Amino acid sequence: MKRTIVIVSLLLAALTASAQMSLNDCLVYARDHAHKNIINRYEVEKARMDKRLAAADMMPYVSLSSSGTVSFGRNIDPETNTYDNKKTLSTGFGLNMSLPVFDGLVNVNTLKAARVAHLRKMKAAQAEEDQVSLAVIRAFYNVSYCKAMVGQMERQLERDSTDLRATERGEKLGTKSGADVAELRALVAADEYELSNQRNLLAKAYMTLRGEMGMEMNGEPLELTEALGDSLPADFNAVHPRIAEAEMEVKESEYGLRAAKGAFSPRISLSAGVSTSYYKMIGADVIAPDFGRQWHDNMGQYVGFSVSIPIFTGLSNINRVKRAKIELMESRTRLDQTRYEIEKETAEAALDLKAATDELEAAGKRLAAEELAFKAVRRKFELGSASAIELYTSSAKLATARANLEGKRIQKIISKIILGYYHGEKLIR
Repeated sequence: MKRTIVIVSLLLAALTASAQMSLNDCLVYARDHAHKNIINRYEVEKARMDKRLAAADMMPYVSLSSSGTVSFGRNIDPETNTYDNKKTLSTGFGLNMSLPVFDGLVNVNTLKAARVAHLRKMKAAQAEEDQVSLAVIRAFYNVSYCKAMVGQMERQLERDSTDLRATERGEKLGTKSGADVAELRALVAADEYELSNQRNLLAKAYMTLRGEMGMEMNGEPLELTEALGDSLPADFNAVHPRIAEAEMEVKESEYGLRAAKGAFSPRISLSAGVSTSYYKMIGADVIAPDFGRQWHDNMGQYVGFSVSIPIFTGLSNINRVKRAKIELMESRTRLDQTRYEIEKETAEAALDLKAATDELEAAGKRLAAEELAFKAVRRKFELGSASAIELYTSSAKLATARANLEGKRIQKIISKIILGYYHGEKLIR
């Protein structure tokens, strides 16, 4: 019996622990289940298939052909090679092979471009995955902020309800007026409204987080913890995925230009094959040789070279080269733009972190001052030297200061994560 109780307790503890999700757990779940990440993985697979298709164009092409003909009326007798009125069944078989020998390196450059395109898709998927992770981080801490606001409003409602009961007792004793009681009741009603509003915002924050993670909306409630775990060392020499994607795009455009220029070169191909024919007289008394004998006697082989020199193609090759040059210049400009944007975003992230640090310190000082002021006003109200309106105003300032402090705390955490990301830190630990 004791052993069963221990096992049940361990299972309950494991289920409770598994229900808690840290930020890294949310990021891992989003990496595996977010729809954007799944679609990007399909895009990477499609690019890998395109690479294989480009490689297949360089391989020999082998085909097996077969034909069958039934001749009626006046036709050539395959046995005597003279015209006759016999019905003849003719069948032919062939095995053919063609191999591109030289095409101006068009297929080679196309294959190289496909390989680079595969790598580019991988970098693009990584960049998109990072954007999904950043969205999950913001949604995660938005939940933390809303939970803090709900807790704050619950404590504020409890405090104001206590003040209301004390004021009602003071009215009975004659130390408080009916106006003070009315003001406190309005304050408690405002607290109840704000608490309901914050709970609704918390529910929406949970839905947003589930949506960013690709999690079902009607699942079990999430138990979140802000534990980050051990951070990985930053790789300051790492290339940002968006920059790497733009660099791959430039390489792909370069190979595309080489392939377009190669279309002006002669094309040489090798072809070879074997063929045979089989015939039979329908309704004739002559016994035709068996299939094996005719296959051997009628077999033919051939080997050939083909050379094709483009002379005039309607200016299509020239326009393809011009288009490839434009695409190359465009990709180089896009690379410069991406580098500029990443540098700008890195500087903005550093500035945001510095601003969040300074503002968090100022918000802490403001909260300490508002707490002292509220305590003083509340004490005056208890002694009858302050009105309920003054208490309400001081309470509202204190609530704003606490909300501002929590917002700046979360803003500093997010800014630190984003700056670390631009400096080479991994978002998923």
